[in-house]
Amino acid sequence: MLDMKEDRAISTHPSIIVRPMTGADPDLDGALALSQAVSWPYRKDDWRVALELGHGLLAEADGAIVASILWWPYGDAFATCGIIIVSPAMQGRGLGRTLMEQMLDATGDLALLLNSTVEGHRLYERFGFSDVSTVHQHQARLPDSVPPLPDSAVRTAQASDLPAIVRLDEQAFGAARTRLIEAFSRIGTAAVIERDGVITGFAMCRRFGFGQAVGPVVAATAGDARQLIHHFMAEHAGTFLRIDISGDSGLGDWLTTNGLPEVGHVTTMIRGQRPAVAGEARTYSLASQSFG
Repeated sequence: MLDMKEDRAISTHPSIIVRPMTGADPDLDGALALSQAVSWPYRKDDWRVALELGHGLLAEADGAIVASILWWPYGDAFATCGIIIVSPAMQGRGLGRTLMEQMLDATGDLALLLNSTVEGHRLYERFGFSDVSTVHQHQARLPDSVPPLPDSAVRTAQASDLPAIVRLDEQAFGAARTRLIEAFSRIGTAAVIERDGVITGFAMCRRFGFGQAVGPVVAATAGDARQLIHHFMAEHAGTFLRIDISGDSGLGDWLTTNGLPEVGHVTTMIRGQRPAVAGEARTYSLASQSFG
């Protein structure tokens, strides 16, 4: 997918080079320092997973990484992009615009979805992105004890459940994310709701940032989504937990009441046409703001 044959200097700043990101330690360490400079909670392992699942570009000045953009294709028609960071010391020099231009060159005709902060919104509009929804970030350190729900339909997923989870995610998301689901299964855990021998909902939880992140959460009803989320709240009692929910999920007040207040929100924007979803299940919580 990445079609840059060589590093490119930025014409107005010839000392700044844009190049593909690699999984080598210098790139991961430099990217980690970049995210720390803007107070993002990424760990080095979070950067590694993000790059393994997609592609990235870095801007480098005098040997230091000063900007980044990554993207994740899902099939031949759709991708998400994110982790768009410019070092505070280098803002106002057109780095964000240059990275976006080169990412769009590399992705060609793919429809693209991203989640925008207030600061980036105008730039993305100039590149043809339009608002479609919002995402709300809820997080906190949970109490030391979170009692399990009575009569919960949730069970821990087994390896044999993975194909059904992949299919259900594709129906609810609109595109196949097999590599992402398989990676989350390796680095984290999953839970499912099974009725009459059919898996009708699932949630995944993995190490991320300050603690654990829950997502994606796919379910047939908001009640099932709450059961799946509560499963991981009980499992990770006493730890820091984050979840990013869609603005129309109907889960915000419930999360806040149960100890996970909203700490911020972003605007979901798309350039092109998002693939259609199928089936009764829907996505209540994102895999992440970047992965979608």
